[in-house]
Amino acid sequence: MIEWRTEPVRLCLYPFLSAASEYVEESGITLDNLIHSGTFRHARSRGKERIIEAIKDGKIRKQVIISNAQAETELLSYPFARILVSCIGDVRLVRRYALSEAKAAYEKLLENSSTGSSSSTDVIYGMSEEFGVRVDFLPGEREQVRMPFVDYLRFTVNLRDKRWKLVNRGLEKGEVKLRKSEFVRIIQEAVYERIKRDLPLDVPADICKAIRGYTEDIKKVLEEMRKKFGDAGFGFDFESGSGFLVKDPSCFPPCITYILSNLREGVNVPHSARFAVTAFLLNAGLTEDEIIEIYKNSPDFDADRTRYQVEHIAGDKSGVRYTAPSCATMRTYGNCVRNDELCERVSHPLSYYKLKLKRKKEQEDKSKDEKM
Repeated sequence: MIEWRTEPVRLCLYPFLSAASEYVEESGITLDNLIHSGTFRHARSRGKERIIEAIKDGKIRKQVIISNAQAETELLSYPFARILVSCIGDVRLVRRYALSEAKAAYEKLLENSSTGSSSSTDVIYGMSEEFGVRVDFLPGEREQVRMPFVDYLRFTVNLRDKRWKLVNRGLEKGEVKLRKSEFVRIIQEAVYERIKRDLPLDVPADICKAIRGYTEDIKKVLEEMRKKFGDAGFGFDFESGSGFLVKDPSCFPPCITYILSNLREGVNVPHSARFAVTAFLLNAGLTEDEIIEIYKNSPDFDADRTRYQVEHIAGDKSGVRYTAPSCATMRTYGNCVRNDELCERVSHPLSYYKLKLKRKKEQEDKSKDEKM
């Protein structure tokens, strides 16, 4: 078993661990110290920075740590960040922050595991113990692990890609065989669920008041991002080659808006929904790079794989450009949500979009005429 408790330099990389909480508790630093003492102002600033990085980049940047003092500052920034998120009380921020911390841990674990050293294996074993996952490295196969299928199902329930389905995995004597990198991805899911489950904390009103300066700064960044991306998560303001303006996500059909909202919030969406929204946006005039940017919040985002899939749907690979699925197909795959009166008049998401844009333009023209 790996001994986390005496290694702040390592603990600060994975501050969600129970050993990290124990280290902070045993240090004698009180909540009052963390909130008010000038000694910990850098930890407070770094805590705010963690959240802003999550909002803007979808990932917490790992600091270069060269001393125990730096490690303790980084370690203390995590509980302060949790307090800030809790005082703001935004459900979407909670999900985005939890996912960003989990992604950062995943990338660090993946980086460590790629060395093939015994210490990196110890870290993965330590994580397995932390989350109650039974795992064994296969003899003579350092990059292969196996785990009981019940644990596998528990941690892959929200992973939508078909490669994670149990029927597509090798199963022997009740155990699933995985590459080490795949197991690290499962750890990311466990980290995300733990952080999200514990937030928001029940923070007293006087503490939220004392740190209002920090929370107000974060709220400003949140508001800037919302203005930039709009209610559906993305703001477009250019003319598409199809002859209509792609500038108002409020004209998107309910199904597309719902999928985009989930992608923005880091929710795993099924392959059928990803295909539908990608094809829709391509036909609405977005570029491939703009669509790839949309997927960056996905827990399993892989830049090369995403680009390949988007380019395939766009026809770059096959020479055939796909159109968005019809409403009937959307219903078949469970991607049709919240029908409105306009849905009853169309049979395709793009038809909905064009009709709603047309109606909006007519209303705007009418308003202009009445004012003249």
